[in-house]
Amino acid sequence: MDVEVRHLRCFLAVADTLHFGRAAEQLHLAQPAVSKSVRQLERELGVDLLVRTTRSVSLTPAGAEYADRARGVTARLAEAAVAARATADGRSGTLRLGVTGSATFGFLPALARAAATAMPDVSLQVRTEMLTPEQERALLDDQLDVGVLRLPTGSPDLEHVVVARERLVAALPAGHPSAGGEGALPLAELADATFITYADRTGSVVLRAVLDACQDAGFVPRRAHEVTETSTTVALVAAGLGVALVPESAAALTLDGVVFRPVDSHRRLDLALAWAAGRPRPVVTRLVEALHAHDLIPRDPSAPPTPVEETL
Repeated sequence: MDVEVRHLRCFLAVADTLHFGRAAEQLHLAQPAVSKSVRQLERELGVDLLVRTTRSVSLTPAGAEYADRARGVTARLAEAAVAARATADGRSGTLRLGVTGSATFGFLPALARAAATAMPDVSLQVRTEMLTPEQERALLDDQLDVGVLRLPTGSPDLEHVVVARERLVAALPAGHPSAGGEGALPLAELADATFITYADRTGSVVLRAVLDACQDAGFVPRRAHEVTETSTTVALVAAGLGVALVPESAAALTLDGVVFRPVDSHRRLDLALAWAAGRPRPVVTRLVEALHAHDLIPRDPSAPPTPVEETL
Protein backbone atom coordinates (compact mmCIF):
# COMPACT_ATOMS: atom_id res chain seq x y z
CA MET A 1 0.00 0.00 0.00
CA ASP A 2 1.41 3.36 -1.07
CA VAL A 3 -0.92 6.07 0.23
CA GLU A 4 0.18 9.59 -0.66
CA VAL A 5 -0.07 12.40 1.87
CA ARG A 6 -1.83 14.68 -0.66
CA HIS A 7 -4.57 12.07 -1.04
CA LEU A 8 -5.01 11.97 2.74
CA ARG A 9 -5.28 15.75 2.94
CA CYS A 10 -7.84 15.89 0.14
CA PHE A 11 -9.94 13.17 1.77
CA LEU A 12 -9.80 14.80 5.20
CA ALA A 13 -10.83 18.17 3.77
CA VAL A 14 -13.87 16.50 2.18
CA ALA A 15 -14.57 14.55 5.39
CA ASP A 16 -14.52 17.78 7.40
CA THR A 17 -16.65 19.85 5.01
CA LEU A 18 -18.73 17.09 3.36
CA HIS A 19 -18.51 19.20 0.23
CA PHE A 20 -16.02 18.85 -2.63
CA GLY A 21 -16.23 22.52 -3.59
CA ARG A 22 -15.53 23.83 -0.10
CA ALA A 23 -12.76 21.26 0.36
CA ALA A 24 -11.15 22.46 -2.88
CA GLU A 25 -11.33 26.10 -1.71
CA GLN A 26 -9.79 25.13 1.62
CA LEU A 27 -6.90 23.37 -0.12
CA HIS A 28 -6.54 26.00 -2.87
CA LEU A 29 -7.03 23.29 -5.49
CA ALA A 30 -9.42 22.74 -8.37
CA GLN A 31 -12.44 20.62 -7.46
CA PRO A 32 -11.72 17.90 -10.06
CA ALA A 33 -8.22 17.45 -8.55
CA VAL A 34 -9.71 16.87 -5.10
CA SER A 35 -12.25 14.41 -6.46
CA LYS A 36 -9.54 12.54 -8.36
CA SER A 37 -7.30 12.29 -5.26
CA VAL A 38 -10.11 10.83 -3.15
CA ARG A 39 -10.93 8.29 -5.86
CA GLN A 40 -7.27 7.28 -6.04
CA LEU A 41 -7.20 6.84 -2.27
CA GLU A 42 -10.29 4.64 -2.36
CA ARG A 43 -8.76 2.48 -5.10
CA GLU A 44 -5.56 2.16 -3.10
CA LEU A 45 -7.46 1.10 0.03
CA GLY A 46 -9.99 -1.03 -1.80
CA VAL A 47 -12.93 0.48 0.11
CA ASP A 48 -15.49 3.24 -0.43
CA LEU A 49 -14.87 6.13 1.93
CA LEU A 50 -17.67 8.44 0.75
CA VAL A 51 -21.27 8.16 -0.33
CA ARG A 52 -21.77 10.60 -3.21
CA THR A 53 -25.13 11.75 -4.53
CA THR A 54 -26.03 14.66 -6.75
CA ARG A 55 -27.11 16.58 -3.66
CA SER A 56 -24.82 15.50 -0.82
CA VAL A 57 -21.63 13.83 0.34
CA SER A 58 -21.39 11.65 3.46
CA LEU A 59 -18.91 9.30 5.04
CA THR A 60 -19.30 5.56 4.92
CA PRO A 61 -18.61 3.73 8.21
CA ALA A 62 -15.23 2.80 6.79
CA GLY A 63 -14.67 6.42 5.79
CA ALA A 64 -15.49 7.68 9.28
CA GLU A 65 -13.07 5.18 10.84
CA TYR A 66 -10.35 6.03 8.34
CA ALA A 67 -10.81 9.77 8.85
CA ASP A 68 -10.38 9.44 12.62
CA ARG A 69 -7.14 7.53 12.23
CA ALA A 70 -5.83 9.59 9.31
CA ARG A 71 -6.15 12.81 11.32
CA GLY A 72 -3.63 11.40 13.78
CA VAL A 73 -1.26 10.57 10.93
CA THR A 74 -1.40 14.05 9.42
CA ALA A 75 -1.03 15.64 12.87
CA ARG A 76 2.11 13.58 13.49
CA LEU A 77 3.43 14.52 10.06
CA ALA A 78 2.92 18.19 10.91
CA GLU A 79 4.67 17.70 14.25
CA ALA A 80 7.53 15.93 12.48
CA ALA A 81 7.90 18.83 10.06
CA VAL A 82 8.04 21.33 12.93
CA ALA A 83 10.60 19.18 14.77
CA ALA A 84 12.71 18.79 11.63
CA ARG A 85 12.78 22.55 11.05
CA ALA A 86 13.66 23.16 14.71
CA THR A 87 16.53 20.69 14.49
CA ALA A 88 17.70 22.14 11.16
CA ASP A 89 18.09 25.61 12.67
CA GLY A 90 19.56 24.42 15.97
CA ARG A 91 16.52 25.04 18.19
CA SER A 92 15.99 21.36 18.95
CA GLY A 93 17.86 18.06 18.92
CA THR A 94 20.97 16.88 20.73
CA LEU A 95 24.31 18.58 21.30
CA ARG A 96 27.14 16.08 21.78
CA LEU A 97 29.67 17.76 24.01
CA GLY A 98 33.13 16.65 25.13
CA VAL A 99 34.76 18.32 28.14
CA THR A 100 38.28 18.20 29.51
CA GLY A 101 38.67 17.24 33.16
CA SER A 102 38.94 20.47 35.14
CA ALA A 103 36.47 22.30 32.87
CA THR A 104 33.84 19.90 34.20
CA PHE A 105 33.97 21.75 37.52
CA GLY A 106 34.42 25.27 36.14
CA PHE A 107 33.29 26.12 32.61
CA LEU A 108 30.77 23.31 32.04
CA PRO A 109 28.18 24.55 34.58
CA ALA A 110 28.25 28.04 33.02
CA LEU A 111 27.96 26.57 29.51
CA ALA A 112 25.06 24.33 30.54
CA ARG A 113 23.16 27.25 32.11
CA ALA A 114 23.62 29.38 28.99
CA ALA A 115 22.50 26.53 26.72
CA ALA A 116 19.45 25.77 28.86
CA THR A 117 18.38 29.42 28.71
CA ALA A 118 18.92 29.95 24.98
CA MET A 119 18.24 26.42 23.71
CA PRO A 120 15.69 24.84 26.09
CA ASP A 121 14.67 22.13 23.60
CA VAL A 122 18.24 20.98 22.94
CA SER A 123 19.41 18.10 25.11
CA LEU A 124 23.07 17.88 26.14
CA GLN A 125 24.92 14.61 25.72
CA VAL A 126 28.10 15.19 27.73
CA ARG A 127 31.30 13.14 27.87
CA THR A 128 33.63 14.38 30.59
CA GLU A 129 37.29 13.83 31.44
CA MET A 130 38.29 13.84 27.75
CA LEU A 131 41.82 14.99 27.01
CA THR A 132 42.57 17.08 23.93
CA PRO A 133 43.79 14.24 21.64
CA GLU A 134 40.69 12.16 22.40
CA GLN A 135 38.39 15.13 21.74
CA GLU A 136 40.16 15.89 18.47
CA ARG A 137 39.55 12.36 17.21
CA ALA A 138 35.92 12.40 18.33
CA LEU A 139 35.25 15.77 16.66
CA LEU A 140 36.82 14.71 13.37
CA ASP A 141 35.06 11.33 13.44
CA ASP A 142 31.68 13.04 14.00
CA GLN A 143 31.26 11.53 17.45
CA LEU A 144 31.12 14.99 19.07
CA ASP A 145 29.60 18.26 17.89
CA VAL A 146 31.72 20.51 20.08
CA GLY A 147 34.54 20.12 22.57
CA VAL A 148 35.83 22.09 25.53
CA LEU A 149 39.55 21.36 25.38
CA ARG A 150 43.05 22.62 26.08
CA LEU A 151 45.08 24.26 23.35
CA PRO A 152 47.05 23.62 21.30
CA THR A 153 45.22 21.15 19.08
CA GLY A 154 47.10 19.05 16.59
CA SER A 155 44.65 19.30 13.70
CA PRO A 156 44.14 22.10 11.15
CA ASP A 157 40.65 20.71 10.55
CA LEU A 158 39.29 22.12 13.80
CA GLU A 159 38.02 25.62 14.46
CA HIS A 160 38.15 27.02 17.97
CA VAL A 161 37.61 30.08 20.12
CA VAL A 162 39.45 30.60 23.41
CA VAL A 163 37.09 30.92 26.35
CA ALA A 164 39.48 31.25 29.31
CA ARG A 165 43.12 31.39 30.29
CA GLU A 166 44.14 29.54 33.45
CA ARG A 167 47.13 29.51 35.75
CA LEU A 168 48.63 26.38 37.23
CA VAL A 169 48.00 25.84 40.92
CA ALA A 170 49.55 23.36 43.32
CA ALA A 171 47.28 20.75 44.88
CA LEU A 172 48.90 19.81 48.19
CA PRO A 173 47.99 17.38 50.97
CA ALA A 174 46.72 19.37 53.95
CA GLY A 175 49.71 18.28 56.02
CA HIS A 176 52.34 19.31 53.46
CA PRO A 177 54.89 21.88 54.77
CA SER A 178 53.93 24.34 51.99
CA ALA A 179 50.18 23.96 52.45
CA GLY A 180 49.87 26.72 55.01
CA GLY A 181 51.73 29.49 53.22
CA GLU A 182 50.32 32.63 51.65
CA GLY A 183 50.77 34.12 48.21
CA ALA A 184 52.31 32.35 45.23
CA LEU A 185 54.23 29.21 46.13
CA PRO A 186 57.77 29.13 44.69
CA LEU A 187 57.61 26.04 42.53
CA ALA A 188 61.20 25.18 43.44
CA GLU A 189 59.94 24.30 46.94
CA LEU A 190 58.36 21.20 45.40
CA ALA A 191 61.56 19.94 43.76
CA ASP A 192 61.85 17.01 46.18
CA ALA A 193 58.12 16.18 46.27
CA THR A 194 56.44 13.12 44.78
CA PHE A 195 54.22 14.22 41.87
CA ILE A 196 50.94 12.83 40.60
CA THR A 197 50.64 13.51 36.85
CA TYR A 198 48.92 12.42 33.68
CA ALA A 199 50.59 9.54 31.85
CA ASP A 200 52.81 10.37 28.89
CA ARG A 201 50.72 8.20 26.58
CA THR A 202 47.67 10.43 27.07
CA GLY A 203 49.21 13.35 25.16
CA SER A 204 47.90 15.65 27.90
CA VAL A 205 48.36 19.38 27.30
CA VAL A 206 48.32 19.87 31.09
CA LEU A 207 51.16 17.38 31.52
CA ARG A 208 53.25 19.30 29.00
CA ALA A 209 52.62 22.56 30.87
CA VAL A 210 53.48 20.92 34.21
CA LEU A 211 56.77 19.53 32.92
CA ASP A 212 57.67 22.88 31.34
CA ALA A 213 56.84 24.78 34.54
CA CYS A 214 59.01 22.45 36.62
CA GLN A 215 61.85 22.78 34.11
CA ASP A 216 61.53 26.57 34.37
CA ALA A 217 61.96 26.16 38.15
CA GLY A 218 65.11 24.10 37.66
CA PHE A 219 63.99 20.52 38.33
CA VAL A 220 62.39 17.45 36.79
CA PRO A 221 59.40 16.27 38.83
CA ARG A 222 59.63 12.84 40.44
CA ARG A 223 56.51 11.19 39.04
CA ALA A 224 55.40 8.27 41.20
CA HIS A 225 51.72 8.02 40.26
CA GLU A 226 50.07 8.45 36.83
CA VAL A 227 46.37 9.13 36.23
CA THR A 228 43.98 9.83 33.38
CA GLU A 229 41.45 12.06 35.17
CA THR A 230 41.68 15.36 37.04
CA SER A 231 39.29 14.15 39.72
CA THR A 232 41.53 11.14 40.36
CA THR A 233 44.57 13.43 40.61
CA VAL A 234 42.94 15.48 43.36
CA ALA A 235 41.69 12.34 45.12
CA LEU A 236 45.23 10.91 45.29
CA VAL A 237 46.53 14.20 46.65
CA ALA A 238 43.82 14.05 49.32
CA ALA A 239 45.06 10.56 50.16
CA GLY A 240 48.53 11.98 50.79
CA LEU A 241 50.21 10.14 47.90
CA GLY A 242 51.86 13.22 46.48
CA VAL A 243 51.41 16.73 45.11
CA ALA A 244 50.12 17.86 41.72
CA LEU A 245 50.00 20.89 39.47
CA VAL A 246 46.53 21.36 38.00
CA PRO A 247 44.58 24.09 36.18
CA GLU A 248 43.12 26.52 38.69
CA SER A 249 39.53 25.57 37.81
CA ALA A 250 40.25 22.19 39.42
CA ALA A 251 40.13 24.01 42.76
CA ALA A 252 36.35 23.93 42.40
CA LEU A 253 36.63 20.21 43.20
CA THR A 254 36.84 20.54 46.96
CA LEU A 255 37.95 17.48 48.91
CA ASP A 256 38.92 17.20 52.55
CA GLY A 257 42.66 16.93 52.87
CA VAL A 258 43.58 19.03 49.83
CA VAL A 259 44.88 22.61 49.79
CA PHE A 260 45.25 24.60 46.56
CA ARG A 261 47.92 27.29 46.23
CA PRO A 262 48.91 29.39 43.21
CA VAL A 263 52.50 28.91 42.05
CA ASP A 264 55.02 31.39 40.68
CA SER A 265 55.00 29.93 37.16
CA HIS A 266 54.24 32.13 34.14
CA ARG A 267 52.81 29.10 32.30
CA ARG A 268 49.16 29.47 31.26
CA LEU A 269 46.61 27.04 29.85
CA ASP A 270 44.12 28.18 27.23
CA LEU A 271 40.67 26.59 27.40
CA ALA A 272 38.84 26.62 24.06
CA LEU A 273 35.54 25.69 22.46
CA ALA A 274 36.32 23.62 19.34
CA TRP A 275 34.38 22.05 16.46
CA ALA A 276 35.10 20.47 13.09
CA ALA A 277 35.83 23.02 10.35
CA GLY A 278 33.72 22.98 7.20
CA ARG A 279 30.93 21.00 8.84
CA PRO A 280 28.21 23.53 9.66
CA ARG A 281 26.07 22.54 12.64
CA PRO A 282 23.24 24.94 13.48
CA VAL A 283 23.18 23.67 17.06
CA VAL A 284 26.88 24.61 17.43
CA THR A 285 26.22 28.06 15.95
CA ARG A 286 23.40 28.59 18.44
CA LEU A 287 25.61 27.47 21.33
CA VAL A 288 28.32 29.94 20.33
CA GLU A 289 25.69 32.71 20.10
CA ALA A 290 24.38 31.77 23.56
CA LEU A 291 27.87 31.86 25.06
CA HIS A 292 28.46 35.26 23.43
CA ALA A 293 25.20 36.54 24.93
CA HIS A 294 26.27 35.38 28.39
CA ASP A 295 29.77 36.89 27.98
CA LEU A 296 31.39 33.47 28.29
CA ILE A 297 33.40 33.87 25.10
CA PRO A 298 34.71 37.08 23.50
CA ARG A 299 32.89 38.47 20.46
CA ASP A 300 36.18 39.93 19.22
CA PRO A 301 38.55 37.07 18.29
CA SER A 302 41.52 39.39 18.91
CA ALA A 303 40.46 40.12 22.49
CA PRO A 304 42.56 38.49 25.22
CA PRO A 305 41.01 35.43 26.90
CA THR A 306 39.20 35.95 30.19
CA PRO A 307 41.15 34.79 33.26
CA VAL A 308 39.33 31.77 34.61
CA GLU A 309 38.77 33.28 38.04
CA GLU A 310 36.54 35.90 36.39
CA THR A 311 34.60 33.20 34.53
CA LEU A 312 33.78 30.96 37.47
